[in-house]
Amino acid sequence: MIHALSAEWLKLRKRPAVWVLGGILLGLVVLLTYGALFLVLLSRPRNLGRGVTLQDLQQSLYTAHFVRQALSGASGFGGPIALILGVLVVGSEYTWSTLKTALTQWPSRLAVYAAKLVATAGVLAVFTVGVFATALACSLVIGAYYGAPVSWPAWGDVAKGLLAYWLVICVWGALGVALALLFRQSALAIGVGLVYSIAVETIVFGIVGRFDWARGVERFFPGANATALVQAFGSASRAAANAASTPLVGASQAIAVLAAYLALFVLVGAALLRQRDVL
Repeated sequence: MIHALSAEWLKLRKRPAVWVLGGILLGLVVLLTYGALFLVLLSRPRNLGRGVTLQDLQQSLYTAHFVRQALSGASGFGGPIALILGVLVVGSEYTWSTLKTALTQWPSRLAVYAAKLVATAGVLAVFTVGVFATALACSLVIGAYYGAPVSWPAWGDVAKGLLAYWLVICVWGALGVALALLFRQSALAIGVGLVYSIAVETIVFGIVGRFDWARGVERFFPGANATALVQAFGSASRAAANAASTPLVGASQAIAVLAAYLALFVLVGAALLRQRDVL
């Protein structure tokens, strides 16, 4: 198991696509989480709506709220990036026909599978730390631009935020691994995963979510629970608080549902790899 894990970590560490995904994720944090709001501040619109002032928006970009800002993209662009990573970890093995070679060596199928999961979780942990470090750096730069004093959130909140972000993207990463094992390739698995993320979690529930029966169904899906977990940390500004909808579930239930989905995706992937022939 140790040797298999070392091999998987070496492959991921040396693979450019992994760090390109990480760079894209950090770039989205800079551009969408902070850059877009900073441009709004520079344009100084007369009316932000819902009684929100420019000062409210400006304070949301300071260091005191960097945890909430970092979490805001967990289920938006963090999840799809993690899904693509999970697909590439396994799907590329089928494309290169290297999975057969790996399984003819000493480690068992489940040992190789476990090594891939642990290595993927390790990369996602690096991504998580990078997202929070990038959010902190952006908040320090914006705070310095406006001459605001540095105010730090509680370290307990930082630790909880890191774990919450990691849990959310690990669920999407595990889904990517399971889809890659199901389809035995990368392209179709990425397509199906992104279609589910965009069409089902965003568009379908965005349209029918106004009905009570739909909200009752949505509370059992990973996207809704990821959003509820992020909302449990509050809003970084009054604008976000006014725009945010009421969480479907509490933080404890969101964690339990996400953990259940993570276990389900891991078990499905294990069953597929163990029972099916490797072509």
